[in-house]
Amino acid sequence: MPPPRDSFGLALKALRRRLRQGVDAPGAPLPIHLIAAELRLSTTPVREALSRLAGEELVDKSGHAYTRPKLDPPSLAELYNMRLLYIAAALSPEARRRSRRGPWPARAPFSFSAQLADPATAPSQVVDALFLELVLRANDLALALAFQRTAARLAPFAPIETRLENNPAAEALGLVAAFETGEAKALRAATRQYHRRRMEAAATIVRLADDRKYQPDIF
Repeated sequence: MPPPRDSFGLALKALRRRLRQGVDAPGAPLPIHLIAAELRLSTTPVREALSRLAGEELVDKSGHAYTRPKLDPPSLAELYNMRLLYIAAALSPEARRRSRRGPWPARAPFSFSAQLADPATAPSQVVDALFLELVLRANDLALALAFQRTAARLAPFAPIETRLENNPAAEALGLVAAFETGEAKALRAATRQYHRRRMEAAATIVRLADDRKYQPDIF
């Protein structure tokens, strides 16, 4: 007899992936019955998953309806600034000292430059992974959780960001090169420039994000 399906887990995973991909326009409805039908689930686990995501500020709830959050340019710019502040905290001398006192768990070697050279991997994915690596190295759970929450809210805008950059791979390469050579000053400068460029373009990013609507059969 096959084990019972984790309907809530399936719905939560599928919705997280959908939100991260930025399929829906900001403010677009997330229809529970349509999502449940696509996932071949009842509406209960879908509703529970959306409720969880609303608690994480990844979706908005109004009554019994859920929508993707709609940000204005200042709010989006503030999110970029928050992520920059979390990364800056992870790169601070105090965080580096704390990391040396309690080294973070060793993991298998990973080359960001090799990942960037893979045509199947978007430059924004490499940058996201690099930023997470920087924060995890600070060995600060509260900082890592706060960073992850902000990063998840910004993830849907990554495809739009690449439309504003003439050469996204070159931008990512500058960050990767500074990271892999261990040049802390250059890495801090590249990280600031990366975020400030997006903060200045927040109005354009918001406008471009508004042209997408709910697409069925995405799961």
